[in-house]
Amino acid sequence: MIRILSIAVILLGLATAAQADVYRWTDAHGTVQYSDKWVPGSTLIKTDKNHVAPSPAPATSAPASSTTPRSPDPVSQQQDQRAVQQDVAKSKADQCKQAQEAYDKAVRSRRIYKEGTGGTREYVSDAEADAYRVKLFNDRKQACGN
Repeated sequence: MIRILSIAVILLGLATAAQADVYRWTDAHGTVQYSDKWVPGSTLIKTDKNHVAPSPAPATSAPASSTTPRSPDPVSQQQDQRAVQQDVAKSKADQCKQAQEAYDKAVRSRRIYKEGTGGTREYVSDAEADAYRVKLFNDRKQACGN
């Protein structure tokens, strides 16, 4: 009986921990960030129904409507979902581009090297270079989906 009760308590604790508010904001580098904690300038995109959102501190330069939590109406939820999907698609496209560039660079290079101590170049063997290229090929395949 104690075993069943302890498992039930653990599962209940995990279920309540998984529910949280999600905030979205753009950092100084232009990257969209998501967090469960409010940051100045962030907008609430997913609300936990059981949790009361913290009231944000008054911002001096940001309009009040961008920092206050929105009511979960279907139109704003759809817009938020589309924004999240666009952010995810952009992130995947960036990862694909980086993987493609790394693979192309490795294929064009005659010799591949590692940075040694003191900034010296240590050239790898042909077998290690081929293994590195295969790894980059698989990374590109995973990132780009082809």
